[in-house]
Amino acid sequence: MFKSALPHLQMLIFTFVIAMTFPIGKQLMLEVPPMIATWLRYVIAAILFTFLLALTRQLKLPSKKSLLRYILVSLPSLMYFTAMFSALTQTTAFATSALYTCVPLITAIIVVIVNRNMGKLTNWAALGLGFAGALALVMQQAGSSSVDITWNSGYSLFMIGCVAMAANPLVIKACYRQENFMVFTGWSLIAASLILSVSLLPDIVAYDWKQVSANSWLATLYLAIFATAISFFLFQKASVKLAPEQISAYIFLIPVFVLLTADTIEISWGYAIPALLAVTFAMILLMRKPSD
Repeated sequence: MFKSALPHLQMLIFTFVIAMTFPIGKQLMLEVPPMIATWLRYVIAAILFTFLLALTRQLKLPSKKSLLRYILVSLPSLMYFTAMFSALTQTTAFATSALYTCVPLITAIIVVIVNRNMGKLTNWAALGLGFAGALALVMQQAGSSSVDITWNSGYSLFMIGCVAMAANPLVIKACYRQENFMVFTGWSLIAASLILSVSLLPDIVAYDWKQVSANSWLATLYLAIFATAISFFLFQKASVKLAPEQISAYIFLIPVFVLLTADTIEISWGYAIPALLAVTFAMILLMRKPSD
């Protein structure tokens, strides 16, 4: 019973941690350039996993084929977080978190293309219902003068990142070879940090590190430890155990968590209650085992 529930618990924790990256990332982008922030979170997370692998005597160079797998695994999330941090310089945290709920629909389309099977009608209905619920949460913010949800290039960039993230569970399943998940996650983070270090070397050297405040360092540490190292580990483990539809169900909770934890968002319960009910019902439909 516990083993069957564990992947769901991992996804619930992952969802909450990722939801917190939107407001924290938004604040960090006010001070640190997007690509520098992305590099920092990956490098810190990679160092943490390198230490853990060394401590558990699992640190050894992978084969060329395995290294290629780890690079492939690292690319979707790397593309997503690069797009997300860049987009947050032009967008709101809440609107982007709600827009992220289109990821399940994109994942479903990718699954159809790969498997050449349309799947169950109930799954498509649940995906549409969940997205509509999340969209209603955004609509309840439309009348607030403090929230700007006007579409701009930042949202377009974020959508590209969402497409990359939608493919992430499928890439993980394709690349996983039954190795220890600490090794699998650790080397995917190391691969991503190496890619960023090489491509951003001139910017890293030229950046004035003295201007980074203590609060920004704390935000970076949160994003590196919780929203990168721990969340990647949980997501990759759950992605191997659960169907893409079940993984998708949790994504609808992201704007809900952002809504409930943001102090500056005014809640219009006339929109919020039906939206939350729609999200809940969508999750119930998607949580069913694929064979149900």
